[in-house]
Amino acid sequence: MAPYITMFPLPYMTAFLSPTMIFSRLNYQAVVVLSIVGAICGAMIAIAFFSVSSINNLRDTSVGEPSHLQTPSSDHIHLGSNRRRLSKALPNGGCRLTFPEKPNPGTPITYAASYPGCGARMSWNLVEALTGLHSGDDWNNNGRGSEVVTVKTHYPQSNGVLPEFDHIINRVFIVIRNPIKSIPSFFNHIYEMRNHLPVHSTRAPVEEWVRWRNAYLDTEIEEYKKFIM
Repeated sequence: MAPYITMFPLPYMTAFLSPTMIFSRLNYQAVVVLSIVGAICGAMIAIAFFSVSSINNLRDTSVGEPSHLQTPSSDHIHLGSNRRRLSKALPNGGCRLTFPEKPNPGTPITYAASYPGCGARMSWNLVEALTGLHSGDDWNNNGRGSEVVTVKTHYPQSNGVLPEFDHIINRVFIVIRNPIKSIPSFFNHIYEMRNHLPVHSTRAPVEEWVRWRNAYLDTEIEEYKKFIM
């Protein structure tokens, strides 16, 4: 059974395929390369996050009243000296969700780069939840343009592009996931697109994966290497 991360609106599904299935046609050098990469990755995702000191919204609460006893002064997201609050407690025991907002002018933008299948969408949600600020992507699918704190991109992989405001972005963090997981997960996305299925909803049939693997795996290994070498 593929794992689900239930904190997000769309389940994040990843394929589980044995290393034998993936490596059955690789030469020895490729096996060694991916073995080293897998060891370096360790955990499924390792994020070298950008400096929090440059974004005021990531400041921690100073010494004082415990955060669970503090009373929000408005219904909006608290920035500055207070922690980001994901919801506001209501007197009747309910809660009111808060949503990310447009960053203040001059807030530095950071690329959130990854090979497809490494958790870019999950990282997008985490960044917005932690900062309270909008994120965007290299194709500007949500229409936010440069009014974001991070730009999700798969560049330099062939599915990624540089946005028109690339010249003002001077920082990046890279999301890394073991290629034994990320490459099959990328193919799941390809399979969903080909068959007009919801994103992150389906694990491709094994026979479809094997056919694609035999044709494109060497190419995708080279694409993956662009993020680590």
